[in-house]
Amino acid sequence: MTRIPVTQAPTLLPKLHLSNSAMFELGKDVYIYEAVRTDIGLAVSGSNHKIGFYEPETLQKNGCLEYHTDQLTQMRSREASLFTCSIDRQIARWDLRQALTSPAQVFKADDPLLSFDISANNALLVGGSRLNDSYSANITFWDPRAPSTPIKVFENSHSDDVSQINCCPSASNQFLSGSTDGLLCTFDVNQADEDDALLYVANTNASVAKCGYFGPNSQFIYAQSDMETLQLWTDDSTQLTDFGDVRDIKESGIPIDYMVGFQYDDQAQRLYMVSGTNDGDLNLLHVGAGSFEHIQTLSSGHSAIVRAFGWDICQGWAVSGGEDGRLSWWSTSVPTTPVVVNSLQQPSGTKKTFGSSNNGSTSASNGNRRFSPY
Repeated sequence: MTRIPVTQAPTLLPKLHLSNSAMFELGKDVYIYEAVRTDIGLAVSGSNHKIGFYEPETLQKNGCLEYHTDQLTQMRSREASLFTCSIDRQIARWDLRQALTSPAQVFKADDPLLSFDISANNALLVGGSRLNDSYSANITFWDPRAPSTPIKVFENSHSDDVSQINCCPSASNQFLSGSTDGLLCTFDVNQADEDDALLYVANTNASVAKCGYFGPNSQFIYAQSDMETLQLWTDDSTQLTDFGDVRDIKESGIPIDYMVGFQYDDQAQRLYMVSGTNDGDLNLLHVGAGSFEHIQTLSSGHSAIVRAFGWDICQGWAVSGGEDGRLSWWSTSVPTTPVVVNSLQQPSGTKKTFGSSNNGSTSASNGNRRFSPY
């Protein structure tokens, strides 16, 4: 594979600085999987099957949800609601205007759920499942107004785990699925029959870990594999770019051990990639048609692999969470005082101080705690 061209673009975006940090559960060996912004603050999922709520910026914890009985796989925030998905075969909708003692709705599937999304018009809920004992990897559909029974199930489009479901932001009748069978499938949900609904199929020849739409009209698709390869496609399954293994850009002096996620900026019409190192540093890169632009390295926020990164480019903030159990808040505003955070690696009652990003601060190594919960 040809080496990926990388240039430096430090002024492409305002710099982010570490503004605050907190432990998900102090003194416990708990990973953070995902962090999303909701109407009542940050919702953060952990490897203990719990969801904590935190104030943005201060990261003060306001509450906790304990409902799912197995690994949480995804969360989505929609119009005063939080949707949570789990290996326990359930998608729960929480009404954030009410006391969070129990879900407002529960959508049940026949198999463990790995992914889901809600259509742009909020009229359809779509879930992707793990491959079952009958060698079927199902895509299940629910009407949010009638959660008790699925309205249909697609059984034949994928031959392995459906790792990603993404509804098209620009067309409420279309959605994208990605699977560990290597396929990206685009569907038209207005068609009842699965064969008729399947519009396009792209074969990435790699197990799809993450995929999603980008572009002014959602006309492009990115696809990240379990092997840390990256491809760009059109929505009609024409491949634009195959970057190969993005870890190869280490030769350019930018350490990358894995991809964390992607963010599309509607205003600038740019796709950004967030990558990480095993020691917890993060790199922000602009993804071009066949090259990368390195924008910034975020240091001192974590001491282990980072799994979660929520980013609002226009508002100038980001939140990250990792295998060190830490939740970190980043802002374009420069903090006036150093960040002080309790550390799991130190005796009870001691604290560790971290400065803002790129200031030479170091964090405790946590490499021995690495394992894969997936």
